[in-house]
Amino acid sequence: MHRFYVDTPISEPGMRVALSPEESAHAARVLRLRAGEEVRVLDGEQLWEARLESVDPGETIARITALCPSPEAPAQAVLVQGLPKADKLELIAQKGTELGMWELWPVEMERSVAKADRADKAQKKRERFSRIAMEAAKQSGRAHVPAIAPVLSFAQVLPKLTEFDLVLVAWEEEHALPMSRAIANHTATHGVPRRVLIVIGPEGGISRREWEQLAQHGALSVTLGRRILRTETAGLCALSVLWAALGEM
Repeated sequence: MHRFYVDTPISEPGMRVALSPEESAHAARVLRLRAGEEVRVLDGEQLWEARLESVDPGETIARITALCPSPEAPAQAVLVQGLPKADKLELIAQKGTELGMWELWPVEMERSVAKADRADKAQKKRERFSRIAMEAAKQSGRAHVPAIAPVLSFAQVLPKLTEFDLVLVAWEEEHALPMSRAIANHTATHGVPRRVLIVIGPEGGISRREWEQLAQHGALSVTLGRRILRTETAGLCALSVLWAALGEM
């Protein structure tokens, strides 16, 4: 079933919502949908059944018919990604969304080769990443569109660790504690975590000083296996391990 994103928050069945000009043109000219067809609409937080009342390239109108069961995981997984080079954040935003990421926090770390852009360029990049996440949410049947944070400093992240039930750091110096076991241990003792923070270093990895600061705030270092993963692969692997450990995969 075709899925569309709307900016308008949806509160109940019976509401009429207008698709954006871009989504309307896609429905009319690319998909060639007709009035009366069933679609799904997401507003960034929930997924709804809807019926098209009118289809026009300029403005397509849909009437909400029912709330869909939530496809979201029981835990909100926020990915802290050490700022990578080139366009790797595009891949991480897209695939992380498909894998159930709740938010993406790009962070400038000690060993980040890439540096934060000036404000105007950074905003354009963030808007592009947000569009990529929105399209990925539609494609994968998500109800929630992950928020893409502006580039943060490492110091800005540390105070936020207290907001999470479980903070896991994929650190290449850790060899004893697999991520899956750390999650199982936490779940056995404290139940399913409501919010999980996963920290991934940039291409150069996480420095020992950064790890010590994370540990002081209650983070656990974990291993993703004996193979060294690229930074754009590690976060996606970690999300998969998290869901498998929580019975989601």
